[in-house]
Amino acid sequence: MAKQTVNIGTTVNDGTGDPIRTGGDKINDNFNEIYTLLGTGTALTSGLSATSSVVTLAGPTVTGVASFAAGSAAAPSITKTGDSNTGVFFSAADEVAITTGGTQRFKVTNSGLEIADGGTIGSASSTSAMTIASTGIVTFVDDIVIKDGGTFGTATTPAAMTIAANGNVTFSGTVAATGTVNFLIKDSTGTTLKTVKSFA
Repeated sequence: MAKQTVNIGTTVNDGTGDPIRTGGDKINDNFNEIYTLLGTGTALTSGLSATSSVVTLAGPTVTGVASFAAGSAAAPSITKTGDSNTGVFFSAADEVAITTGGTQRFKVTNSGLEIADGGTIGSASSTSAMTIASTGIVTFVDDIVIKDGGTFGTATTPAAMTIAANGNVTFSGTVAATGTVNFLIKDSTGTTLKTVKSFA
């Protein structure tokens, strides 16, 4: 139903407006439509409320696209009530970021998942099982377990190193006809601590 407007006439008491009964009927029709759309017809049950510039909806269903402002790490655009510095924001075009306590923790981009410098990955009982430094160095606080037959490698050599079920480690690749190939243990600065094997 389209909104019905009560005709109040041109001037006071000019007799051109709606009779009282007709005007009251239009008002009732308008209210009935509102109460039907937002409630049971006789009571408002949708959970719609508004205070200042805030509109609250209880359990709404969005059937189209919901658009949000970009937001920032300190003030994400999607938050929990009462915790305005924690939530989701859009750090740039084609990026979605997560922030807690006003600090960005990680984001998803077209290139993949990016964790903040010094960020950690863990479980409830070991929250920093893995740490990623700003230099890209990954530190594990405990053992690294690879499945039987598991491999390490690169995009071009995905199985450069294979670990068998019996613990044997096999390195694959091409060794130059001349020169020496070393297996080195280095610290986080790149300094060689020990040469494990050397052959020519």
